[in-house]
Amino acid sequence: MSDLYGFFIQGRNQRPIHKWHHYFEAYERHLARFRDACPTLLEIGIQGGGSLEMWRRYFGPSCRLYGIDVDPSTRRHEDIATKVFIGDQADRGFLQQVLRTIGQPDIVLDDGGHTANQQITSFEELYPAVAGNGVYVVEDTHTSLWGGRYMDRADGQSFLNFAAARCAQLMEWTSRPENFRLLGTPGANESLAGSVSAFCRTTKSISFYDSIAVFERGQRRVPLHEKRQAGTPG
Repeated sequence: MSDLYGFFIQGRNQRPIHKWHHYFEAYERHLARFRDACPTLLEIGIQGGGSLEMWRRYFGPSCRLYGIDVDPSTRRHEDIATKVFIGDQADRGFLQQVLRTIGQPDIVLDDGGHTANQQITSFEELYPAVAGNGVYVVEDTHTSLWGGRYMDRADGQSFLNFAAARCAQLMEWTSRPENFRLLGTPGANESLAGSVSAFCRTTKSISFYDSIAVFERGQRRVPLHEKRQAGTPG
């Protein structure tokens, strides 16, 4: 049993916490490497405060922990090492103000209102500010399939539609047939490095689980393909 899941399942929380059990495997897979790194973590949607308590226990006392919620009463979860911002995660100005205060987050966890506009707007504003090796987690993505009030964008886009389009962005170098010849030459890195979006250049992977999407940042090199004859050394 992982430390995070043990905290949850053994009832070590002093404040209310609400999580799907299967989320913990994804948490451990993508966040364990930050345990000794004193990360800056921003969680959207803190409700009873139990998740802030869990992250503090997991990442340790040196973790810089921040929360966002629309409910002013959640300020009661602030302490000397934790700050809570009250505001709407779909308000770009508010999110920019949060970033000016906290600096560069290593981890962002969106467990907020779960509407398409909230999830997409928060991602657009916060993801570019995440550290170069950081992680952005969007929870409860099943609401993209629920319709109704969760589909609140004028363009009708759900977060899952948005995330699928980001998958295509990862392939901006390889998706262009005219690049194929260049991608087979060592000089491709120089000639094509700046030909794609910042998202493509700085996103290593996108992982999908039941109700969670995880974006991992990282500087990417232009992909290179090569045909080698048998026994040809590298």
